[in-house]
Amino acid sequence: MATTPCPDPGAIVTYLNPDVLHPSVYVRGVVVGPHVVDPRTSHTWVPVMLPDGATSVLDTAHIIEVLPADLPGPEGEPTS
Repeated sequence: MATTPCPDPGAIVTYLNPDVLHPSVYVRGVVVGPHVVDPRTSHTWVPVMLPDGATSVLDTAHIIEVLPADLPGPEGEPTS
């Protein structure tokens, strides 16, 4: 089984939306805290702030892309 990414706080993640009734298949958010591991299932979870300001806890198995927080901005300067 492939390992799932465990992004650091501040990373931007794109993930498969587990809410099948939501119109967006993919959602992007910012990791806002450290990961936790569910001792029962061994799944890793991260808290994510969504574009609407809501916070959700995301199973990292749904993550399809991770962009680090220190990517250069439009002028080539680091964003943090």
